Amino acid sequence: LFSAVLKILILNVGHAILKPIIPTQMDSPTPITYTVQEDDGENVFLLNPVSGEFLLSRSLDFEAQRFYILTVEVQQGHSQVSSVRVYFNALDVNDNPPVFSQNNFTASLLEDTRIRTCFLSLNVSDKDDEIFVLQVFATDTDIEQNSEVVYVVEPPNELFWVDASSGDVFSKQPLLLHNSTFEIYNFTIVAFDCGSIPLHSNTTVIVRLEQLNVHPPNDYIKYNVSGGNASDFFWIQADNGKLFLSQTLEESQNESLTLLVVAKDQGFPPMISETEITFEITGKNHFSPRFSEPEVTFSVPEDLPVGSVAGKIQAEDGDYGPNGVIKYLISPENQYFPVSVGEFSGLLTLTRELDFEKETRYNLQIKATDGGWIAKSAWMNVTLIVMDVNDNPPVFLLSDFSFSVYKNAPVGTSIGKVTATDKDSGPEGEVLYLTFGHGKNFGFDIGPLSGEIYTSRSLRDQGNSKVILKVLAKNSGVIHGTDIAETLVNINVIETNDAPLFTSTWYEADVNEDTPTGTSVLTLSALDQDSVLDWNRFIFRIVDGNTNSSFSIDPLSGIVLVNSDLDRERWPVYNLTVTATDHGSPPATGTTNVIVNIVDVNDNAPQLMTNEIQVKENQPEGTIVARLNAFDFDLPPNQGPFTFWLSNLSAESAFYLTPDGVLLTRHVVDREHISEYRLLVVVKDAGFPLSLSSTTTLHVRVEDENDNPPLPRNIFIEVKYFGINIEKWIDKPTNNIFLKTSATVLNY
Repeated sequence: LFSAVLKILILNVGHAILKPIIPTQMDSPTPITYTVQEDDGENVFLLNPVSGEFLLSRSLDFEAQRFYILTVEVQQGHSQVSSVRVYFNALDVNDNPPVFSQNNFTASLLEDTRIRTCFLSLNVSDKDDEIFVLQVFATDTDIEQNSEVVYVVEPPNELFWVDASSGDVFSKQPLLLHNSTFEIYNFTIVAFDCGSIPLHSNTTVIVRLEQLNVHPPNDYIKYNVSGGNASDFFWIQADNGKLFLSQTLEESQNESLTLLVVAKDQGFPPMISETEITFEITGKNHFSPRFSEPEVTFSVPEDLPVGSVAGKIQAEDGDYGPNGVIKYLISPENQYFPVSVGEFSGLLTLTRELDFEKETRYNLQIKATDGGWIAKSAWMNVTLIVMDVNDNPPVFLLSDFSFSVYKNAPVGTSIGKVTATDKDSGPEGEVLYLTFGHGKNFGFDIGPLSGEIYTSRSLRDQGNSKVILKVLAKNSGVIHGTDIAETLVNINVIETNDAPLFTSTWYEADVNEDTPTGTSVLTLSALDQDSVLDWNRFIFRIVDGNTNSSFSIDPLSGIVLVNSDLDRERWPVYNLTVTATDHGSPPATGTTNVIVNIVDVNDNAPQLMTNEIQVKENQPEGTIVARLNAFDFDLPPNQGPFTFWLSNLSAESAFYLTPDGVLLTRHVVDREHISEYRLLVVVKDAGFPLSLSSTTTLHVRVEDENDNPPLPRNIFIEVKYFGINIEKWIDKPTNNIFLKTSATVLNY
């Protein structure tokens, strides 16, 4: 038997031959063979079955995959078999050059710009003798020192330089224009990484120097205090520069104050000049040391070497000279803690080893004392937190897990969760999950942080099957062989009756409205991915939208047929809902929609929009009587333009009609002669290939005009009044009235 030796092989990209696996029994005459049983690297590593040597089948890419897991079976003879788990960690090599965030960087400066003036400030820091111009930035996708970037101006430039670590660009001296309004400077910055064989890239920096008013008016100058530690004690008259004491100074030995004064003229832009005034004075210890915060916390790993710096504290004192010098001291009660403090530096240094399991934190007090003759002091509370290191591997709660999922579960469905715990705390106790082996290719994956297992692709072809998934739990970083745990996940994929799926979510067809009954419109098709053959057969039905039963569908072939006469003018569009139902238990149904557009044919003759019009008598020849219009239920081009004519036209006709429907008089009409005309109007559409027409009787009523004088007439009036008849008549020509009376005898 061979011992299951766990070998961790660290690979650099490009190596071809790897360390062989050596059996523990070297003196056995029986031949030994090596076989890869599980390969998480997709055949990246090839194993020599005799020598046990691994060969690389292709180059590795650290940025794509950082480690690989293989299971190797070692067999001696026919009976002795052993296996070993092999972990390969790929190491990064410097194969990615730095990349600038821009191909070109630009900045503008004013000529003779003062020292310490900032332009296009990005992460600005003051330089004693330089002007900050801009910042360039490059990134490198490698890790560690291979990704550290250093910047240089190449070739060196007399006017500009770049900070090697930050990429900040500065000028070396003030810049001036000579007989020009502007000037352009171009130079190249190269970014190198820190790999053993450095890679690099470059960018171009363009600086435009703008004109400055170099001769400002200077007949009026203002003075002001711009800074210095004496600014609280002195003030200056703005117009004459006289300096005055603003408050009394108590004398103190070996003390000095500095005042910065600026003189500014009224030019545009204004020109300034600055000077520094130093006052040597004596003083006393006015202020106590002061910490910016009353307490501070430092965290250090428990394996931090003795002598390492665990943190730094710093106090400030408003005094100057010896009165402002601060010393630090740990309180006597904390002398036995495993840290010391630098007397002047404030550095906390580890004096003995830490042990997280024994002590997780230390609370100590540190005193800051100044150097005054009468010393003043302040205290700070310091908490030192000991952080755990990764000395415990993850452990699964169960040796194996079992879950079930239906084969029609959507991609991304969670089917269960595996959990492993780690006794370490913080990031060292964080557990990451991953799958390995052949099982990961069967449609499942795992959340790297949650341990939740979910479907990664469709399981429709895996009904009534079982999948064994191998899951590995690890801490962050590379695998060392002892900081992992493995478990098996048994997944039962349950068969379900899937509904048939139509090959399209909707269909559309165009059918002429004169299509004969029984004509095929289109053919629908559907698929059923069930593994049970009897469930793959289905029946088609039209379940909705089939107005007037205009269509039918063959239940087996899916052919849609015209079932009754179509009429676009009544039902121009059909939205048919079609189902496909399989023979499963219970049956499952799939649905689609079929849009049938009824195409217009010229089956409607145009109709005149009116059949009665009027015309006044005595109108001259050519008078427009009316403009006739027609309508057609068909669609273009089976509608207009319409053509009009009179079918009963004769030489004696009083009217004539133009082809575009304008009716005109052919001669003067007289109502007293003919009061109404009946015209037979024919209107024809522009249908293709055959046009249709209709004939309508159009009634033309002639309206009267006062075109005849009055005629003589006699009017007879008879009046009966109380038995006396009075007859009256009027002679119309003369308008004379004649009366005639007669008596009647009444008997009572």
